Amino acid sequence: MKKIALFFFYTLLFFGALLFFTPKESLYYYAEEQLKPVDVVIAYEEVIDHGFSLELRHAQLYVQKIKSAEIGSASFTLFGLYNAVSIDSVVLDKTFEAFFPPLIQHIDIVQSLVAPLDLTAEAVGDFGEAEATVHLLDRSVDVIVKPSKLMLSRYKSTLRQLKKSKEGDYSYEYKF
Repeated sequence: MKKIALFFFYTLLFFGALLFFTPKESLYYYAEEQLKPVDVVIAYEEVIDHGFSLELRHAQLYVQKIKSAEIGSASFTLFGLYNAVSIDSVVLDKTFEAFFPPLIQHIDIVQSLVAPLDLTAEAVGDFGEAEATVHLLDRSVDVIVKPSKLMLSRYKSTLRQLKKSKEGDYSYEYKF
C-alpha cells in the first residue's frame, strides 16, 4: 500500500512540476501566431507567468486590422483536464456602441474533462448576463442572454435579431 501511495504522490508531483515549468509564454506567443492567418491580432499586451497560470494585462484586440476591444486583464489556467480563461474589463471599440453596450465586466470560459468537446462561457456586462456553449464537434454556438434594462431600452434592434423565450431571455444559435 505504501508503494502505491508513493507512486501516486510522485506522479502528481511530476505533473505538477510539468505544469509549473511549462513555457506558457512561448505557448501563448505560438497561439498568437496561429491567430494571425485569420486576421486576429492581440497587441500591446503585458504577459506575466504566474507558475500555474498566465496573465495578460492591457491587451488590445484587432480583428481584420480594426481595433475591436481593449482587455484589462485575462488569466489562462491550463491543467489539461480542466482549462479556464477569466477575462476582466473588456471595453468594446466605439464603432460597436450602436449595436451593443461597450463594457463587459467579466467573462469566464471553461473546458473540462466532463465535456471535452464543449466550451462553456458566462459573461456579465452592461448588456446583462449571457451564457454560451460552443460545440466544437457540431461547430455551433448557443447563446442565452438575460438583457439588462439598458439593453432592453437602447439596443432593441440588436435584440430583435435574437429569439425571445417565454421567460424573457433571448437566444442565438450560430453554425461556423
